[in-house]
Amino acid sequence: MIVYVIIFKNQFMKRLIFVSIFFISTSVSYAQFFSTGFQANLGVPIGELRDVMDGSVFPEYTMSFYYKFPLKPIEVGMGIGYGKYGTELEKRNDLYPGYTDVLRLRRNNNLLTLMGIFRYNFENEKQIIPFIEAQIGANHFYTRYKIRESSFEEPIEEGLDFSDWVLGFRFGGGFKIPFKNKDSGHFEFKVLYHDSGPVEYLRKQDTEYRASQGDGEFVYTPQKTTINLIQPGIGFVFFLDSAIY
Repeated sequence: MIVYVIIFKNQFMKRLIFVSIFFISTSVSYAQFFSTGFQANLGVPIGELRDVMDGSVFPEYTMSFYYKFPLKPIEVGMGIGYGKYGTELEKRNDLYPGYTDVLRLRRNNNLLTLMGIFRYNFENEKQIIPFIEAQIGANHFYTRYKIRESSFEEPIEEGLDFSDWVLGFRFGGGFKIPFKNKDSGHFEFKVLYHDSGPVEYLRKQDTEYRASQGDGEFVYTPQKTTINLIQPGIGFVFFLDSAIY
């Protein structure tokens, strides 16, 4: 019985090692189909959002990861984006009872996006390669504050004022221009339309501090609209196989 168990374990270990080697070699051989990119986007509000934001825009910096199917012009991936669509600085001496030194209250309005990506490339022999793209995922609007004695000091207090999540999607297109070394990656330019359901968020003028209420109190007046943006963007993509080999 013990002999059979030992034989079984040895056969299992051999198969496990073989399968591991197979998957590792397959992953390396297909590394040429993985890439990562960096994108700078500018979200220009349209519709109701344009009226509410009154000229403010939604800048976004995105890091994306892609997988291209072998022998097909299709890529899938995910993108993580961050932007700051408003900031305000107040200098006050009434934030804490009995403390009259002037303190800096900085408040930032932020937008975090998590998107799944589908892209179809119109591959050709030319330098410029057009593509169409669709994205779907989550938008997280949140406002944070920090109280400091000066801009170089550690915060006395910091925290989250307000936050909300909403499902969003994007679609549009663009084109790629390969680097001088085509095997390393390419530049890309695209324009997307962004849409979401209604969501609550704060602008920089939507928070008021009332020192006379209790020991001091923040009062929020959030806006609620859909998020409709035109997002032109420019970025670059690197093929990960160039880093492996």
